[in-house]
Amino acid sequence: MTSNENAAPGTAVERGAGVAVWRQIEQILSAEIAAHGFGDEGRLPSEAELARRFDVNRHTVRRAMLRLAATGLVSVEQGRGTFVQPGAIDYRIGKRTRFTENLQQQHHTSAGVVLSADKTKADPTVAKALSIRTGALVYQIESRHDSDGVPITYARNWYPAARFADLPATIESAGGITAALAEYGVVDYTRKWSRIGSVLPSSEVARRLQINRQQPVMWVENVDVDETGVPIKYGITHFAADRVQLMVEHDA
Repeated sequence: MTSNENAAPGTAVERGAGVAVWRQIEQILSAEIAAHGFGDEGRLPSEAELARRFDVNRHTVRRAMLRLAATGLVSVEQGRGTFVQPGAIDYRIGKRTRFTENLQQQHHTSAGVVLSADKTKADPTVAKALSIRTGALVYQIESRHDSDGVPITYARNWYPAARFADLPATIESAGGITAALAEYGVVDYTRKWSRIGSVLPSSEVARRLQINRQQPVMWVENVDVDETGVPIKYGITHFAADRVQLMVEHDA
């Protein structure tokens, strides 16, 4: 048996024990997470520190960490480190889906930022979703929403420019999309449909959500309509899968 003599009792790995070393590291860290062994901040040691602790290479540690992230026990935040996941937020998807309301109901802070806003021509997918002709002008709004200071969603949404002239400026002056739409006479809007899936993130999505590219993300494609049923928004939102549980309300 070979072990790291500096490790605490019961936390050493065994080579040739019939269980892969990376799996043993995962099991040890899982037990320490369950025992609240990483303090109030919940920050795990770096890969280099763990490699020294277990006397293994960083690739072995990385495999264990990716497994912990895939099971939702930790979240890997680029530039900050790896943290114990306190528990996924229930994000409700129903007829009236509002990020701020979802988070406030669960006593979480929320903050949104518009990353970019461009006027462009609708491709066939966007045009079909918005019931407009291909090539018609639309505003593409790229945004990110955080909860308790941690990125939760990264979204790209498209709005018909003919109906919402100068939409980016209105969003900025109104302080948010719901308030901005109200200035155009859309006092309420509802979700017409949502399509949900999961995928490994692109480099852009991973960067925006501050996650590792090996961590799966959930995506929700959707169309919102006004009170008369006319489409006002088509969007695709990516969710950090270890931070959010999507809850579909069938009667909402």
